[in-house]
Amino acid sequence: MHKWKTLSRPTWAELGVGIACFQFILVLVALAVGGLAPGDPVWQGVIGSYGGGVAGLGGFAVAYLMRCRALSAYGMTSGSLHWFVIAAALAVFGYAVSLIILHGFGELSGSSGNDPQAILHAAARGGVIPFVLSFVGGAVLTPLGEELLFRGVIANALNRYGAWAGVGLSSVIFGIAHGVGVILPIAIFMGLMCGMIFRMSGSVWPCVVLHAIYNGLHSVGSALSG
Repeated sequence: MHKWKTLSRPTWAELGVGIACFQFILVLVALAVGGLAPGDPVWQGVIGSYGGGVAGLGGFAVAYLMRCRALSAYGMTSGSLHWFVIAAALAVFGYAVSLIILHGFGELSGSSGNDPQAILHAAARGGVIPFVLSFVGGAVLTPLGEELLFRGVIANALNRYGAWAGVGLSSVIFGIAHGVGVILPIAIFMGLMCGMIFRMSGSVWPCVVLHAIYNGLHSVGSALSG
């Protein structure tokens, strides 16, 4: 048996490198958004919708290549059916909570003009092709990439210190990685739900389902409200 197959969960080194790579790729995506679709919020949103997924997969790949652990060390194991059902229910609940937070933020600020995800909404409302492309980026690729990094690497590395770190601290890191403003508490709340599911199930796949349904609901909601 090769030595790498016996290694345990990810370490702080992989956590740090994964986050650094994630942020670096997001900067490149931001430059691409401005350079490839200047002045066009619809196609900026389409390009931007792939940012989290590409950055997450990149961060995970770099973390993985540092030690080449068995994939099970990152929670890439089969999960029981009931965890997927719970994940789907939590996604709907999380979507409802996020709408309440967004509404409350709008009431307090007196304006909805500071939406940090405005271009993503523009893509969802920009017609059939932009909607489909942004949906694939936001509700398929992003949940996969971000969950492999933020749960498979980061939460898994922190779980050795207990639930406060594996769920609480990892959700704060997840939130900060998504920016400040109204998106911060929403992302932290999402991170808490995904972190709990991951810690209890031991599998990253229910987290991917939760994240995918949640993002998909937002995409459809944006399209219908446009």
